[in-house]
Amino acid sequence: MPLFENFKQQKNLIFLSLFLSAICALMLISESFMVIAFGICIFLYGISVLELSFSGLSGIETFLKNTTSSKFKSFLFGLISTFIMQSSGLVSVIAISFLSASLITLGTGLAIIYGTNLGTVSTTWLVAGVGLKTQIIYYAMPLIIIGVIMFFNKSKGIKSGGYFLFSIGLLFLGIHYMKSGFDGIKDTIDLAAYAMDGIKGLLVYTLIGIIVTVLMQSSTATLTLTITALSVGQMSYENAIAIAIGSNVGSTVVAVIGSINANSEGKKLMLGHVIFNIASATIMLCFINSIIPITDFVADFLGIDGSDYSLKLAIFHTLFNLIGIVIFYPLTTRLTILLDRLIKPAQIRSKVITAKFLDEKSIQFVDSALIVLIKEMAHLYENTTSIIAKSISISKNDIDSPLSSQEVIEAKNTPMAIDFDELYNNRFKEVYSQIISYLISASANATEKDIAKFMDIRRGALLLAETLKDVKNIQPNVFKFMSSSNKYIKAEYDKLRVKILHILRIIKRIQDFEIDSKSGLKELRRLYDEYESVQFAPDILLNERKISNKMATSLMNDTDIVKEMTRNLLKIIEIISTRSEDEGEFEIIRRNLMSSKQL
Repeated sequence: MPLFENFKQQKNLIFLSLFLSAICALMLISESFMVIAFGICIFLYGISVLELSFSGLSGIETFLKNTTSSKFKSFLFGLISTFIMQSSGLVSVIAISFLSASLITLGTGLAIIYGTNLGTVSTTWLVAGVGLKTQIIYYAMPLIIIGVIMFFNKSKGIKSGGYFLFSIGLLFLGIHYMKSGFDGIKDTIDLAAYAMDGIKGLLVYTLIGIIVTVLMQSSTATLTLTITALSVGQMSYENAIAIAIGSNVGSTVVAVIGSINANSEGKKLMLGHVIFNIASATIMLCFINSIIPITDFVADFLGIDGSDYSLKLAIFHTLFNLIGIVIFYPLTTRLTILLDRLIKPAQIRSKVITAKFLDEKSIQFVDSALIVLIKEMAHLYENTTSIIAKSISISKNDIDSPLSSQEVIEAKNTPMAIDFDELYNNRFKEVYSQIISYLISASANATEKDIAKFMDIRRGALLLAETLKDVKNIQPNVFKFMSSSNKYIKAEYDKLRVKILHILRIIKRIQDFEIDSKSGLKELRRLYDEYESVQFAPDILLNERKISNKMATSLMNDTDIVKEMTRNLLKIIEIISTRSEDEGEFEIIRRNLMSSKQL
C-alpha cells in the first residue's frame, strides 16, 4: 500500500511538473499566451469571489426574487443583462453562480440562458448596423475600485456588496485579458482561405465557428470577425451563417469553465446550456434550406438591401436564437427532469463508520440483543485491527498474507501517511459509543445471568479501546525508527512489529476456525511470556553503545506498551473462552463473528 501511495504521489508530482514546465515555456515563447492564462486565472478567481459574495449580500435575494420569480422574468433578466454587459458567457456564469448558491431554481436558470442567447444578437446588430462595440474593460476598473473601497466598511451587507462588485469587475477583467491575448491569433486567421460551398462548407464552417469561439472565449469576437470578413467579401454568406451557428455552440465553453467550481445544481445548468445550444444548432443545420428564405423574407420586409449580407446575418442570428427558444421554452420542465436524472447530487460519504448490526427491534429481547452486540463487537474488532495494522505500517491484507510475519515486515519498511486521531474518530469511536449505549439499554431488564454476558461484551469493548490507546503511544516511535539509519534500533522495532502482526494473525486464525481457542490462548501466552526475555535487550545495546540513551528509553517504554497490548488481547480471548467452557457458547459466538464478517 505505501508503495502504491508513493507511486500516486510521484505520478501527480511528475504531471504537475510537466504541466507547469509547459505553461512556463509557452509564456516565455508567447506573450499572448501569458495574457490569456492571466485572464483565465482572474476569471476563475472572480467566479469564486462571486459565489462567496452571495451568502452575505442582503438585497441580492430580493432583487433576484423580483427579477427571476417566473420563467418569463428570468428570460428578460438574461436578455437585458446580456445586452448591457455584452457578454453571454458572463451572464451564464452569473446564472450558474446564482443556482449554486440556491438563489434561483434550475427552471429559472434555464430561462436566463434562453435570454442570454437572444441577448447576443444585440452585438450582431450593433456591429452590422453601426459598427459599435462595448469595451468591457471600461466597466471592470470602476467596479474593482468601488468594490475594494467597500471591503473596508464594517457593515456586513456593504462588505458583501463590495465583494459582489469586485467579483464582477474581475470577471470583466478576465474576459478582457482573454480577448486581448487572442488578438494576435485573430489577426492570423484568414477565413477566406477556407471558402466552401454546399453541405461540406456548412459543416466545416460550423466547426470553424466552434473552434474560433473556444479559442477566443467569446462568440461576440467570432461574430465581429465574421461580419467584418463578410462585409469585405472575404467570406460567403452561407459560410458566415455556418460560423454564426458554430459560435453559439462554442460560446458554451465559458459556461463550462464557470461551472468548474460549481455544485451539482450549477453543473446541471451548464449541461442544460450545452444541450440547448447544441440542439438549436442541430435544428438549424437540418433546416438551413428553409431558414435562409425566411431570412430573406424578413430582410425584404424590413427594407434591407438584398446585398447587405451583414444585416442579413444579424437577422439570421436573431431567427436562429428565437427558433431555439420557441422550441425549448415550453420544454423547460421536461429538460429540468432530464438534467436531474443525468446529474445526481454528489453523495458525500461520511468518513465516520457507524454500527452495522444494532437495531431497535433486537433490543426488545435479550437473546437477540446479545447476538447483534456480538456481531457489532466483531465489526469493532475488524476496525480496531485495521487501525493497529496501519499503525505499524501494514495493511489488513498483510494479516492474511501467505508470507511469514518477518517477511511482511521486511517488505513494509516505509511509514504510511496516516492520522491516528482521524482513524480512531472515524473507525472506532462512534461504533464503540453506540455499542456501550445499546448495551446499557438492552441490559436494563436482563437477568443476573444475562447481565454477566453483557458485562463481558462491555469489558471486551473497553479492552479494545485500551489497546488502541497503547497503539497510539507507540505509533510515532514505530514510524520514526522503522526507517532509522541505526540498524540496531530499526531491528528492535521491527521485532515489535513482527510480534504485533503475529498476535493479529493468531486471533484471526481463532476466528476462522483454523485453531481452537485453547491452542490460540497457549500461543498468545507464549508471546506474552517472551517479553520477559527481551527486557534486557535495550540495556545490552546501550552498554555496547549501539543505540543512544533516548533510543533505549523509547524502546523499553514501547516494549512494555506492546506487552500490555498483548495482555489486553489475551484477556478478550480468555473472556470468550471462559464463557465457552462454562456455558458452551463459544462456538455460537465464533459463528456470529464469522457471519458478521460476511455481511
